[in-house]
This record gives sequence, structure tokens and C-alpha cells, in this order.
Amino acid sequence: MFRILIPVDFTDSSANACRYALYLGVAVPQAEVLLLHCFNDYLLQPEMDDPLIDTGSGTLSPGSEIITDRVLHRNQQDEQDKLESLYQEMQSEARTLGQNIHLKHSFMFGMPEDVIPDEVKRFKPDLLLMGTQGEDNMIRSIFGTITTKMIEETKVPLLTVPEAYKQHSLRRVLYATDFDKTDAQALIVLQQLLQSFDSEILCAHIGTEDSERDDSFKMEQLQARLYSELPNHGLQFALLQGDDVADALQEFVTREQVDLIALNNHQRSLLSSIFKPSLSKKLVREAQVPLLIFHSPEKA
Repeated sequence: MFRILIPVDFTDSSANACRYALYLGVAVPQAEVLLLHCFNDYLLQPEMDDPLIDTGSGTLSPGSEIITDRVLHRNQQDEQDKLESLYQEMQSEARTLGQNIHLKHSFMFGMPEDVIPDEVKRFKPDLLLMGTQGEDNMIRSIFGTITTKMIEETKVPLLTVPEAYKQHSLRRVLYATDFDKTDAQALIVLQQLLQSFDSEILCAHIGTEDSERDDSFKMEQLQARLYSELPNHGLQFALLQGDDVADALQEFVTREQVDLIALNNHQRSLLSSIFKPSLSKKLVREAQVPLLIFHSPEKA
């Protein structure tokens, strides 16, 4: 069974991510998709901190506590209703796609950065899928507390889907390599993850004219290791040149009709070069393709 965990916040990007997950689920014999909403009401804390509330002491009066409880309960009920509505909508769409998709939903109390790792341990997903809402939100998604913690602690592949991306194909996948020592194992893991989708994987490195000779040598080493460890891998390889990583990736993604960009999370230098604010804005605004960050075995 292939399990997908989707944290949802009822935005358009969240619904779009759910639909993307449903289409992924069609490709596997049995897919289980869990919609997770983390509820944490921020109403109470500001009132407790406001020195002008009630008597000025910052302590809520009994009357204020009753009102606050009612509002908190209403907010909780509203969020539960939204989750149920999203679940029913996705359930209807899942039925039109195929009977092999098993859809579930969970309403949990707490901060997302605390709840999601716990749910990952309990649910044991093969994929953690999160929607993004454009360039500024993508920057926060990559470097923000929640996604950073997911990358470092959950140890499951993380897929981000831009809100504007409406396609559902995984026909062509670009693995962007910086010749990390774990690349061979990472590509094996990626191929295993995508085996149900019959994807064509393109392995590419973005270098400069000055690094061309060294890059060619490193790419030959990577290919030799892959042919040794995975003789029938069917991968394609490419060396790209460009001082602007985002421009080079965008051009390649457009030219080769790439449906997904994949990165190994050990490649800190590559992640840093791609997701500097100026570059990430180009990548998200122009390319608008999903991004997969996954974990390869620690040893090379």
C-alpha cells in the first residue's frame, strides 16, 4: 500500500495538493491518502497578553472566559466542518478516478511542526505532500520552520505542489545533481519511489563553462557507479551551463517538458544555490512545477 500524508489548511493550494495526490494514487494498486488538519487557536493567547483587557491585569474575568470558550468552540467547529467538507469533496473526486484510493481525514490539536512528525511516525507515509501558494510562500516553505523540520526529522520524501500547477503527470522527472557522494543511492531511491508511475528520469548538473571539464569527469563517475549498482536503470544524463541556476533549470524544464524537479536533501550547496530568494522567485514564478526533496541512505 502506498501512503500519502497531506497537511491541509483549506486554502486553494491545499485543495490543489489533494487533487494532485489523488491522481498519484491512481497509479498504484492500493493508495491510502490521509488529510491532516492541525488545529491551534491563537485567540486566547493575545487576550492573556493584553494588559488592557478587563481590569487591566491581563487576567480574564469569568465572563470573558465564557465568551472566549464559546469563540474557541465555534472556531474549532468551523475548522472541523471545513475538514469534513474537503474530505467529502475529495472523496467524490476519488470515486470518479478509481476504487483503489482509500481516503481518510484526521483533526489533530497542536502546532503543525509538532503534530506532523508525530503523524508521520504513526501513519508511516511513503510521501509527505504539501501545497504552496506562490513565490513568497515557497520561500517560507523551503526555509520555514515547518518544512525545515519536516526535511530534517521526518525522513520521508517531501513533495511541494505550487497552487498554479494543475497538471498531474510524472512522465518526466528531473533529478538535479551537484555530484554529492550519495547521488547513486539517491537515484536508486528515487527510481523505486517512482516505479509505479513509469517515469523517465533525467539526471542533470548545472555548471559553468570553467567547470565543464571537471563536471564531465564527475558525471562519468556517477554513470559508472549507476551502471554497476543498477545496470538497467534507463536514466538519461545532461550537463547544463549557466551562471544563474534558476534560469538554467527553467530553460531545461521547459525544453524537456519536465513534470517534477527532484533533489536529494544531502545536497545543501545545490539547495542553497537554487533557493536564494532571487532565484527561487524565478523558479516558482516561471517554472511552476512540483519539487520533491527526498532522503537517501546516509552512507554513499
